[in-house]
Amino acid sequence: MMDWTGANGLRLGNRLVSDQHLLRIAWITLLSTCAVSMLIHALSGNARAIPFFISESDYPGAERIVFRGGLTASGGLLCLLALRLSYALPSTSSPRSTAFAKYCGLTTGVFVVLLSWFSMHDHLMIHCIFASITFGSGYLWAYTTHVSLADKPSIGHRWRQGWLMAGIASYAVMNLVLARPVWDFVVNGGLRDGTTVMNLAQSAIDIAAPAEYLFFVSIVMMLASFDYDLRENLGQEHLQQ
Repeated sequence: MMDWTGANGLRLGNRLVSDQHLLRIAWITLLSTCAVSMLIHALSGNARAIPFFISESDYPGAERIVFRGGLTASGGLLCLLALRLSYALPSTSSPRSTAFAKYCGLTTGVFVVLLSWFSMHDHLMIHCIFASITFGSGYLWAYTTHVSLADKPSIGHRWRQGWLMAGIASYAVMNLVLARPVWDFVVNGGLRDGTTVMNLAQSAIDIAAPAEYLFFVSIVMMLASFDYDLRENLGQEHLQQ
């Protein structure tokens, strides 16, 4: 039996997983999955070119096993985390804002799983739609949760302010750089094969891929920063007792 509404963490039967442990497992699994699958993809010689998009490591071989297995697990963990943070962090926002943050987190988790099973090599349009939803909902989740804690400044709060700026800047760069090749090769050219489109757009990907790395890291680091808020909230509860 699972209970995610308790005060101290996620209860799985007789076992209690603390919110800090759940948070750490979630972001470390997500980050290590992408890092390891990309490393395997680059070192195996399967990479089209370097730099490449994170999702290009969803390629037949060991990298695909790591990518799909890791992201499927990460998506499930993110859904659990979204449910827990709405209870674990004291929000000063309205119930609607808290609910919005929770549903953004759930959307992020679900679409992380979905995009992992639709390779951008074979299903370019579907994958890009899923990735856009994942990135957008992930950023909104971090932002709305951050805003709900605005009157409780912490180390995590200051950390997120920097990553929020890095995230929006890198996302803007990525989309602006890719706008022209998408228009030329996909909209006007009618191309749908992911590998063909990416080969033709590599000069843009040389800029867009590092921007994607920064955006991805910014979301992961914003999630990781809630560890400070959970720690401070737990300390305040102990003092009150």
